[in-house]
Amino acid sequence: MSDIKRMMAFAQVVESGSFSAAAKRMGIARSAVSRHVAALEREYGVRLLNRSTRRLSLTEAGRVYYESCARILAEAEAASQRIRQLQEKPTGTLKVAGPTSFGLQLAALVHEFQQRHASLSIELQLDDRVVDMVEEGIDLSIRIGWLEDSRLIARRLCDSPRMLCASPAYIERRGRPATPSQLAEHECIIFTLLPTPHQWHFSRNKRRETVQVHGRLLANSAIAVRGLVLNGAGIAPLSRFLVREDLASGRLERLLPEYDCGGAGIYAVYHDRRYRQPKVRLFIDFVQERLRQLL
Repeated sequence: MSDIKRMMAFAQVVESGSFSAAAKRMGIARSAVSRHVAALEREYGVRLLNRSTRRLSLTEAGRVYYESCARILAEAEAASQRIRQLQEKPTGTLKVAGPTSFGLQLAALVHEFQQRHASLSIELQLDDRVVDMVEEGIDLSIRIGWLEDSRLIARRLCDSPRMLCASPAYIERRGRPATPSQLAEHECIIFTLLPTPHQWHFSRNKRRETVQVHGRLLANSAIAVRGLVLNGAGIAPLSRFLVREDLASGRLERLLPEYDCGGAGIYAVYHDRRYRQPKVRLFIDFVQERLRQLL
């Protein structure tokens, strides 16, 4: 840094024509400018400037050194400009993690965001396990539900309500439960990643009810649970984003619609240092806006 400061002082003296003008441009004392130039001359053992009472002029060594200084300082300024541009627009690679159950929706969001920011590359990693974001270099993770990690920050993007669903074939075969308590008589698909897989919670008119359910089919993937329900294997609560199209097409039917069967928040999880990067900050804002429109 001291070399750069000396180069800047010397270049300013040459370009402005005096030590006083250079000091004014740099916002430092004239004596400081003089010391910088004197230090350069001592270091290289040559005189860089011819000083007189009327004007300054470059020596031969000074002319050669000034040309080098001008080139180096221009490159330093260009590097600073590139860094400033990095702070203003997303560049490089954004590494995003998310659960497989949200894969289709997240892939669509990633594609749309990348189209808006063509200079950005995005790596999408889908995994139902809770990844170690610091260890694996993940910029941000989309999680449904939030697990405590003191190193990370979670920003709630939107809610993801669950809906109790079954296929028309199952309903025709086993009937439609009229109350939550009747679920004890039905074949229920158990999603093992829920906080209480065998206890399903319902509320209506501020009254809560918990039902102990039973099922011979269990899965640790919401995608697999949806597939089992679609195939008529049983009943399960599924996130609305996962079954929205199934309900609209009639492939699935919603059961007990007058009851709220809970849900989870969708969160963007990131490390504090990562959020300072435009690519992370802009992606989180974009996903939040789009999810609120979609869900």
